[in-house]
Amino acid sequence: MNKIKRLLSSLAYPLMAILTGLLIGAIIIMSTGKNPVAGIWGLLKGGYLTSFSLASTLTRATPIIFCGVSAALAWGSGYSSMGAQGQMIMGAITAAIVAPRLPGPDWLVVILTILCSMVAGALYSLCSAFVSARFNAYLLIITLMFNYVANYFASYLTNYVFLDPYALDKLAIQTQKIEGSILPRILPKYTTHYGFIIALAVVIFVNFLVKRTSFGYKARMGGLNPRFAEYGGIKSRKTMYMVLMISGAVAGLGGACEVLGTKFRYVDEMITSPGYSWSGITASLMSNYNMIGTLFSSIFLAGITIGGASIELTMNIPSEITQIIQGVISMLITAKIAIDWSRLNKGKESAEK
Repeated sequence: MNKIKRLLSSLAYPLMAILTGLLIGAIIIMSTGKNPVAGIWGLLKGGYLTSFSLASTLTRATPIIFCGVSAALAWGSGYSSMGAQGQMIMGAITAAIVAPRLPGPDWLVVILTILCSMVAGALYSLCSAFVSARFNAYLLIITLMFNYVANYFASYLTNYVFLDPYALDKLAIQTQKIEGSILPRILPKYTTHYGFIIALAVVIFVNFLVKRTSFGYKARMGGLNPRFAEYGGIKSRKTMYMVLMISGAVAGLGGACEVLGTKFRYVDEMITSPGYSWSGITASLMSNYNMIGTLFSSIFLAGITIGGASIELTMNIPSEITQIIQGVISMLITAKIAIDWSRLNKGKESAEK
């Protein structure tokens, strides 16, 4: 009974934030002269309630889930990393370079490509963690800057080193197409590929790692209270490196799945433009860094984006309405976290006095 009460209590505020976002979206739709009820219904129907829209939603949700789990692992352990975007880019460009050049059967090439992408994401995350620890700099700022470095580095490789010479569209900035070594679709009629199944497996694995292993306990202690962790024999810096490497590997894996399952190549700005990282961070915040909650939040956020495209096509309602809804949800969730953090700090100060 107590577990159910805690669950309902933890769901109350995110649900209120979602309803508030939808309400504000409805008001904006009404201000354009459209029926707000029909608009919100069209948004939900276009994102979840047909087989085609649901498949499109799950396809878009796949990279968001990887970014969300990556962020939830880092932030839930007390490390304010914003580096999932850069790590996903490194994983994606690595997959696009490695997959067309590896010999062997397709299944083996896919596995090796995924492993290479995970290593790329983990090492890139380790670099940002090392810079932060070595120079006592804010991890959040360092990882944000590393996102830009990764994006421009991948753009350089795509433009000048691995640009596809056989592309029909000469203006397209993309790498060579991957022909056989790809992640197949779950159902041939729809776009959802086996990257979504991999994402589900990652959610289960990371959730187990965080909640059921000593490493998960050490990660939380090392990030949330380094001095206490050191006193208890936990090497907080080593723990930070391990947490952020796993976080980077998850993001790198997401980049590989996007290349092998959706684009079949690296296209310049393919990770930054859709906003996967921001949506993933929002999903992790909505779920209070819970992995299962991050999964469902990611699907929700992907669905309203797909639904937004649908109502723009069928009802002539601007799809930007979904960005407003997501922004309202993010603002409310972030405000709650800021208030809780302020109360926690005041409690610590009063306890010290």
